Amino acid sequence: MFSIGDFQANHGSMQMEIVGEFAELNILPIDGAPRYGASSVHFDSGNELLWVGNQSGHMTSYYGAAMQKYTSFQIHPQHHPVVEVLSFDDKIVGLTKDRLQCNLKRGIPVSTFKNPDMNDAHCMIFHKDHLYIGGKDQHIIDLDLKTNVASNSMELNENETIAIFRKTSRYLCCGGFNGKIMLRDPDSLKLQHTLDGHTGSLSDFDASGHLLITCGYSQRPGSLINEPLNWSLDRFVKVYDLRMLRSLTPIQSIVQPSFLRFMSTYTRRMLVTSQSGQFLLIEDNALVTPTTPIYQTNLIGSNITSMDISPSMQAITFADSGGVLHLWSASGTPNFNKFTKDPEFASMSESLDPINISDENTPLSIIPMPYCQEPLFSDWPKPQCTPVSRRPPPIDPELLRSMKVVHGIGYAPNPGNRRRNQVPYKLKDMTSHDRKGKKAAVPESPLGRDEQPHLYMVPKKYRKVAFKYSKLGEEENEMIQHYNRTNFAGLEANIPNAYCNCMLQVLYFIEPLRCGLQSHHNLNKEIDLSEELGFLFHMQDCATSGVLQASNFLRAFRTIPEATALGLVQNSSKPEQMATGGTNNNLGHLIQNWSRFILQQIHTETLPPTNNEPEDIVLIDPNQLSIKGEVTDERSLVEKLCGTQMKIETQFRNGRTTTRSTTQFLFNLIYPSLPKPGEPVKHVPFTSVLKQTICSQVNTKSWDEVSETYQPMVQTKTPVSLPDILVLNCSLFREEDVQFWKSQSELLQKKMERKISEPDGNRRGGTDRSHMTSSDAWNVFVEEEGLDLSFDRTNSVSWVPLHVSMAVDGDGELVVKSKNEESKISSFINRMVEYELFSTVVHIDDPRTGGNLVSHINVGEKYHQRKEGVTHTQWYLFNDFQISSVEKEETVDFDLRWKIPCLLVYTRVDLNNRHKLNINFPLTSDILLPTPSISKRSLRRHLMSPMEPTSPGAAMTFTPLMCDELPTHEGVLVALDAEFVTLKAEEAELHSDGTRSTIKPSHLIVARITVVRGEGVREGEPFIDDYISTQEQVVDYLTKFSGIKPGDLDASISSKHLATLKLTYCKLRYLIQCGCVIVGHGLSKDFKVINIFVPENQVRDTVHLFHMPRKRFVSLRFLSWYFLDEKIQKDMHDSIEDARTALKLYKKYLELTENETKTSDFRQTTLKQLYAEGRRLEWKVPED
Repeated sequence: MFSIGDFQANHGSMQMEIVGEFAELNILPIDGAPRYGASSVHFDSGNELLWVGNQSGHMTSYYGAAMQKYTSFQIHPQHHPVVEVLSFDDKIVGLTKDRLQCNLKRGIPVSTFKNPDMNDAHCMIFHKDHLYIGGKDQHIIDLDLKTNVASNSMELNENETIAIFRKTSRYLCCGGFNGKIMLRDPDSLKLQHTLDGHTGSLSDFDASGHLLITCGYSQRPGSLINEPLNWSLDRFVKVYDLRMLRSLTPIQSIVQPSFLRFMSTYTRRMLVTSQSGQFLLIEDNALVTPTTPIYQTNLIGSNITSMDISPSMQAITFADSGGVLHLWSASGTPNFNKFTKDPEFASMSESLDPINISDENTPLSIIPMPYCQEPLFSDWPKPQCTPVSRRPPPIDPELLRSMKVVHGIGYAPNPGNRRRNQVPYKLKDMTSHDRKGKKAAVPESPLGRDEQPHLYMVPKKYRKVAFKYSKLGEEENEMIQHYNRTNFAGLEANIPNAYCNCMLQVLYFIEPLRCGLQSHHNLNKEIDLSEELGFLFHMQDCATSGVLQASNFLRAFRTIPEATALGLVQNSSKPEQMATGGTNNNLGHLIQNWSRFILQQIHTETLPPTNNEPEDIVLIDPNQLSIKGEVTDERSLVEKLCGTQMKIETQFRNGRTTTRSTTQFLFNLIYPSLPKPGEPVKHVPFTSVLKQTICSQVNTKSWDEVSETYQPMVQTKTPVSLPDILVLNCSLFREEDVQFWKSQSELLQKKMERKISEPDGNRRGGTDRSHMTSSDAWNVFVEEEGLDLSFDRTNSVSWVPLHVSMAVDGDGELVVKSKNEESKISSFINRMVEYELFSTVVHIDDPRTGGNLVSHINVGEKYHQRKEGVTHTQWYLFNDFQISSVEKEETVDFDLRWKIPCLLVYTRVDLNNRHKLNINFPLTSDILLPTPSISKRSLRRHLMSPMEPTSPGAAMTFTPLMCDELPTHEGVLVALDAEFVTLKAEEAELHSDGTRSTIKPSHLIVARITVVRGEGVREGEPFIDDYISTQEQVVDYLTKFSGIKPGDLDASISSKHLATLKLTYCKLRYLIQCGCVIVGHGLSKDFKVINIFVPENQVRDTVHLFHMPRKRFVSLRFLSWYFLDEKIQKDMHDSIEDARTALKLYKKYLELTENETKTSDFRQTTLKQLYAEGRRLEWKVPED
């Protein structure tokens, strides 16, 4: 035992020495110390508060890193210990063994929960709107937080009692007193699997992602023969994989593990703590080394009883049995939460300063006085009041000295200490200081006075994120991992026309479209967006996380005249267009027009070839539906998926009627008119607007071929068939439509609140609701209004449903209902086609950054199975390279002040079952056959030499592969090198301290691609050496480093072997598909600019083979001189020479490492000598 005075004497003037990353920031005794020790500690999930409960049932909260006491109150009258503390919203929940107390964070009691089945509770956890309570009682109590009533109580066996709760996205993990961990379904609480953690009791465990770690006790035999078994703490941290439900290699810990927590920041680390106060931070897949820092908390004869980590991962707190809190942090001013929110403090009455009776300058009006109707003492009679003007301040002597008088008026230059046309008096500035000279308590706005207040509402994950580059222009991998922790690849936004990234992600996750486009190939057409999309989708399939560029697709996109005519192509030379996405500064309008264009373009490009078209067009479509046997489907890929067969009936005033059929891929929502001023707003369901949109009626004038005049006519559209994918443009371009959407959302919210708060007897309908709870009232409201609102009612109600059903009846009339209205349609229940919301594209209106476009996508089971090996669906937010998971209700929650809906995509629930989802690789070995150059000079030379029809040109720098050289097995060696030119120079910023940061890297395109044979009798001979033709303006040819000269890429004057990027790309794609191993130097940059993905096991990059960790990369020129005794790149670079040199270096590497069997010796000896010689020569090749 010790006193507060002893504690202050030992810790009051202590200065902690920083060891490693963390340091002890604060030490504080809690209320009741040292008589009562701390039993539970918890960081608040919303406010900057730290909660602690002690052994006498008392709870105290502390504010901020300074640990200023905020509230303190008793939660148990019999002084039972507080076993756990949790926070939610503005409330705090404290659990004792037989009582659950809920208070406001200000300390005001809210509710108390007791239950006959709760006699020895030990733990609790939140799940949605419920709280699960467990302990040594053989029950799991399910408490509804809305009603404070136990809605369910699940009985357990004797060996299933629960000591600790943890939760993952899939399981409710229950740690038992017997050392086992039971994995239960979080909704039904059914037991799914049991993990045998320890033979004794469980000390602690934690779960994050797919990993679960435990520590606990095991039985050990006694030292004597008849001595009974005793319990000892395991020195290992056991690790389990929740995906495979099996144990992994345990992690040996230096300290005795008693408490465990995952501490995930940029990497996943775990915090291992012992009862004696020692703790360390280790990676989940790393070993403890002698350099791993071990921290020690300052304990005085006590043990650690509880610990917690702040949600921001910036602070750690420990509570010991002596009643002392220890706060550790890596920062001097840590934030407990990612989004700092201060608690509500009691309003303090300001103390009034005394005023001297002789003070004539201070007005009495600064003293607040109560309102009264009687005369005040300060109301002097008018005869005794004489108005006196304030004496002007004296004129500055500098003004008098320099003054010139003209016609009685003095003029003088401003000395710089006065504002123009203003004469300040010698009084204290009351606007910025008070009477004591202190700064005024009016804080400056964090965004400035001119910022719009709605910008505070934009969450961080929706904002446009600026890409940060290193000094060499490469992406910061750490930043990418921070913004994208999924297995899906993001798309880079710092390239022209990248505003369509959100729709590219939507198209990719449509499974039939992804498979169909990857099987599409048309070599006769140079610009084919469908094929470029297939190439991009293949890269997304192969990539795991990271960032990709859609550069090849966007390069083809901006060369299409129709896209330019529609205003969809950005002018990269205008910065304002790069920021906003177009000249009209309306990203929402732009992306809706782009969606209409891309669907029509894919439809045109994927139409099956007719008899008049050449036969070498390859179009392999796996989505062929059998109709009446083996009839060939002549529809395009988009027509099968998004096509709606429409009948258009036109009726002229003269009585003549015409009918025609068409196919529509996309619909623009048509909204009804707003009510007139004074009229109430009526509820219009979304299904009604959808029906009005599809079955539209237009009154206009049209040309009548019979009367040969323009006649008024009525045009009516009715659907004949329903699409598999329903694409809707929200078309919120007019202020009236925005107001209509907003009024419907507000009306729906008010109806919901009124339905829940209405007394039972006032509700309409014949349902017996005498015993109806608020949850039942919510369900009745949803059913009567025909809504699909399966999410939490505490969230905002959305006008857009998550499910709709449609059918065309026998009379050709369209029936559209939401999911909960289907029970009212008995005649069409078998013919209704059910759709579910698949994606929403929204415009984030943020004037600070010019705005951006994001998409919510419901990623299906097949994608998760392919990427993660699990089968489930999940909504994700795609914001360029920032990807995060979201709840489904967030996807339809539109705050029109900053989140404006642009597109809605609904898909049939059985979409994947209606289409074949296999991918047929469309390329064959014919792609490697020699092709003529597209250069006009080479073409004229080819026409003059008809005896050489296969000659690709006169200046032959390569020899095409012969039939016996075609790759027939995996592992064939080839060497590659690529050269680039610059379309746009790098944008960099030079700071005042001399540092330089890259704002936007240079825009490079590939100009030459060379592939050299890596084995065989013709080893070292190139079989591909294509100059890539381009019509875009080149800013810098980089001739010294690329060997490309002006005119080499111009098809009208070039003498080189010119080819299209698509043709050369297909050649590389075929080589990679065949399993060829590619050798080169700096291949990562080559692959990035070429925009192609190569598996790591098919890459041999000499820049990494001859590299030591944490050292500089060695140039190809220096390696060639050092290992091969060859001097290359004397005047300029040549891709054939570079590819051959890389191949020789790889062969030299195999020789030095004896076919990679002695790589360790190679690094220790050969590479050390290389770096030593390089430093001696300053990495310059000696001249002859």
